[in-house]
Amino acid sequence: MRKTKLICSIGPKTEKPEKIKELLKRGVNAFRISAVHYTMEKITELVELIKDIRYELKMPVSIILDLPGCKLRTGDQKEEIIELRQGEKVTVTSEKTFSSRDTISINFSGPFQGVKTGDLILVDDGKIQLRVERISPKKVECVVEIGGILKKNSGVNFPNSDLPVEVPTEEDIKIIAETVNMGLDYYCVSFARNAKDVQKIKKHLESFDSSAKILTKIETKKSIETLEDICRVSDGIIVARGDLAVETSLIDLPILQKKIINTASNYKIPVIVATEILNSMINSSSPTRVEIMDVANIVLDGADAILLTSETAVGNFPIETVEKINEIVENVENYLPEINAHFKERRFEKIEDPSEAIARSSYYISEEINAKAIIISTASGSTARRVAYFKPLRPIIATTPDENTFHQLSIVWGIVPMLIPEVHSTDIMIHVAVEKVKAVGYVQNSDIVVVTSGAPCGIVGTTNMLKVHIVE
Repeated sequence: MRKTKLICSIGPKTEKPEKIKELLKRGVNAFRISAVHYTMEKITELVELIKDIRYELKMPVSIILDLPGCKLRTGDQKEEIIELRQGEKVTVTSEKTFSSRDTISINFSGPFQGVKTGDLILVDDGKIQLRVERISPKKVECVVEIGGILKKNSGVNFPNSDLPVEVPTEEDIKIIAETVNMGLDYYCVSFARNAKDVQKIKKHLESFDSSAKILTKIETKKSIETLEDICRVSDGIIVARGDLAVETSLIDLPILQKKIINTASNYKIPVIVATEILNSMINSSSPTRVEIMDVANIVLDGADAILLTSETAVGNFPIETVEKINEIVENVENYLPEINAHFKERRFEKIEDPSEAIARSSYYISEEINAKAIIISTASGSTARRVAYFKPLRPIIATTPDENTFHQLSIVWGIVPMLIPEVHSTDIMIHVAVEKVKAVGYVQNSDIVVVTSGAPCGIVGTTNMLKVHIVE
């Protein structure tokens, strides 16, 4: 069983019921829906469709809505093709006008404070580079350092500047209000610069009494600088390699990826790697050697999940891409004992929280006695995530009566979520959990398992018991 989870982006190539079912049967654990590319009517339709299918298949499946955020883009153009040449002067403006050879209009409403003379402006993922010469409230005069073809709706980045952008945007807030009752499992926050940006969205969700969690994309220089604080208030992290590479540099990206994965893991929250995973498979039925190495490295770095974007949204080979991911990941995970040794030092970190101690002990004991599985009775999923942090060789079976937790745990490394009835006795709960795991085939009579639980039952944060149990 693959332990690293797989998230697929829904798009024209995968939005039909038969495709969604096929992807789930091939091992997909979650679906991402982009609020940029779909109308509210279509988002509603897709969420209901996925919920119906996961209920029919009785599978834990996270539904993730990716909010648009404050992504800056070029506006409409007078001409379809506009060539910007090195040495030419061009003005970037927040005024609503058509872009031309000497003016680039972008969707930015605020003043250009925070932009300095000498700063770089990158257009279309850095294919076009402009150097700032003069700044006024609504205009930035630049010289073209690297020219190219300007295209409508191209991304614009200010990697050296601290623009006064709002996170969340008014559109983000509107989308949350319109989708909060759909039963989404996660919202993706785009272009967050600090913990305060994330907390604003959390407050909006709390005001609606929503159980949805927040995945924060790390894709700006500022978010790297405030990474610890962002992890502290987020429910998960996405390494958004596209904009992150533009905002920092391609050379730094491999090290930043490792840093983000390690930092998020230390906070016991899932970390997901995205962007150009098997990009060649958009138009080809097989990946490149470099892509295979990249996927293997993501697994070795200890990521919880891999997020496919264009490969499954618009690619011509979505099913083949998922199969190839399975093949690569499973092959790397065959060497899990060696991989596990890399994370061995995590056992000896000083901890003070009792739940942390139970999680570490369950991992350690399961390895020492060669347990068949670690069975975790959990209300919120917190203990299960803590155990997953240690990357145990044994399956982590998370039994829960909470349907939200059941689906949300589907993106966490190595966890097999199982839905069980709610009970009010620890002994009965252990019996119900073990019987459920036994019925599914993970364990059989005489197997030894490690069980964690809490008393009183069903209360978040009360994990206080560990038991070595012989299945009968």
